[in-house]
Amino acid sequence: MIKLKDLLFEAGGESAGSLELVSTSVAKAREFARKKNFNLDKELPNFEANYKLAQKKASMGKTKRKDMPVIDDSDVKKFQRRLETGIIDINKPFSKQTNSKNPFPTGLSGLAAKEFIGNGLRDGSKKDDIIPVTITKVSIKALKPIQKQIYYDKSMGATIQFGVKGSKNFIQNKSFFVISGDNFIIDGHHRFLSALLIDPNMKVNALSIDLPIKKLLPLSLAYGDAIGNTRNA
Repeated sequence: MIKLKDLLFEAGGESAGSLELVSTSVAKAREFARKKNFNLDKELPNFEANYKLAQKKASMGKTKRKDMPVIDDSDVKKFQRRLETGIIDINKPFSKQTNSKNPFPTGLSGLAAKEFIGNGLRDGSKKDDIIPVTITKVSIKALKPIQKQIYYDKSMGATIQFGVKGSKNFIQNKSFFVISGDNFIIDGHHRFLSALLIDPNMKVNALSIDLPIKKLLPLSLAYGDAIGNTRNA
């Protein structure tokens, strides 16, 4: 059974589903709901249009599960503080311990991992690595997925289990998405799908990190590895 809290931050230990959104037809999506005794036309009257929108958006995703960052709720708060205080070496000038050709190496452990997290304080500049992080409201349809594998059965299963009203309340009031400055999703892909199916105009809370996805993704991958989190299979 899906636990509500498990959908708050999805990256850490996220389990896979079996019905990948981009390759699951509307007919199969309807059949899944029917087997769960969930009346799609009554509960989600715009289901078909919203489902096709979700599929179109999901087709943008290119990053595999194993290459997604793993950062859970407590890690996100620490990550935010470290970005806002410039502890991580992100921008030039780089410290002597940072490889300027590969500033965000993956697979770090031990001393190298500890150095990675603190190298922003060793580069001779106090302000170059300070990254603004803000909480903002954003329309769910304005967000852009990067994860290639988004599972319909996982999102719809949660919506069925907790009801449309309960799911909407949770997504809007008890969770937030982690996004890049250019509105790409780092954490929250299955909540993204649930929200799109319920109401594409839904406003959600987002932790917006002021970096483009092309920099934020490798940075967050390196960070997740450095703090010892295991990648999803």
